[in-house]
Amino acid sequence: MDDIVLTRLDTGAKVFLPPDIRWVDEYEWHAIAQATPERTLDGGLVVQQGKKRNGRPITLRGEWAWLDLATVRELRDWSDVPELTMTLRHYDGREFRVIFRLHDGGFGKVEPVRFAVPEVSNEPYSAEIYLMTF
Repeated sequence: MDDIVLTRLDTGAKVFLPPDIRWVDEYEWHAIAQATPERTLDGGLVVQQGKKRNGRPITLRGEWAWLDLATVRELRDWSDVPELTMTLRHYDGREFRVIFRLHDGGFGKVEPVRFAVPEVSNEPYSAEIYLMTF
């Protein structure tokens, strides 16, 4: 199984994410938007629908998908670049043009992995990364 790769479109720089990280909300999104149905005066039902162009959330998370501090810092720095667009290559070969979902609280949640005896160097981090198609 290959890594998941985020590639900046402006510089070509890449971040490799472990294949254990999963797209946790992959099946919670629908390509069709639907307004709340309304009744007409004669009792008919009006349903408005349309195809969404983008905005599909891609939340990457994995309990055992640990990142090193350098990767966490690089992603954090990328999230401060205005209008940054990236390509996400999923480990199964699919590709998506994405941006960070900053309106959901930053580029993601990051915390160090807690060990009974902490490591001094290269402490791993668990992360939840918020992206969306663009």
